[in-house]
Amino acid sequence: MDPTAPPRRRTPGRPAVSSREHIERVAIRLFREHGYAATTIPMIAEAAGVSRTSVFRYWGTKPEIVWGAFDVHTQRLARLLDAADAARPTMCAVRECVVENLGRSIEDSGQWMERFALLDSAPELRSEGSAHWLGWAAVVAAFVARRHGVPEGGVVAQSVGGAVQAAFLAVLRGWLTEPRPSAALLPELDRELAPLCDVLESWLDSTRREG
Repeated sequence: MDPTAPPRRRTPGRPAVSSREHIERVAIRLFREHGYAATTIPMIAEAAGVSRTSVFRYWGTKPEIVWGAFDVHTQRLARLLDAADAARPTMCAVRECVVENLGRSIEDSGQWMERFALLDSAPELRSEGSAHWLGWAAVVAAFVARRHGVPEGGVVAQSVGGAVQAAFLAVLRGWLTEPRPSAALLPELDRELAPLCDVLESWLDSTRREG
């Protein structure tokens, strides 16, 4: 099969499967099997049984197929933090929301860790990774800034956002050999974040007293 050839016309009686989730699952599988760079949009369309137009209806570019769910994950983290109980200590709320958000992402897609493995390993995707991860850290920084009345772009908020993001990323990398993470992933994430968040909470308290 020529991977660059246009997709064949669907034969009579073949079901018209064109949902975003189906195409996404097929694309992730092809990226993992053939490599991100070697997988083309025509290959994805062919394997999914849809036209290239159907693929572009959902994603404007190939990287968006992989990064799109991560951006949804980041946006939901912002909403969870916005809804956090004001009585909860800042970093307890951050830890709980980060863990809950990852759990929801894994529930949404059985391929979430496979997607993360692609994001973390494909050079073409890693080149865009900094901006997406900075966006994730910025969500935490914005929450801290609102809670503590510090500048969102200042040292305190940015340091907290960066530290939590680095810990989150490190835990995920430890699970790269598990494409379908077990129930142990979320407790481990919570356990690893707890001491960091305790230290950051103390630091935030000290900055509040100094202010």
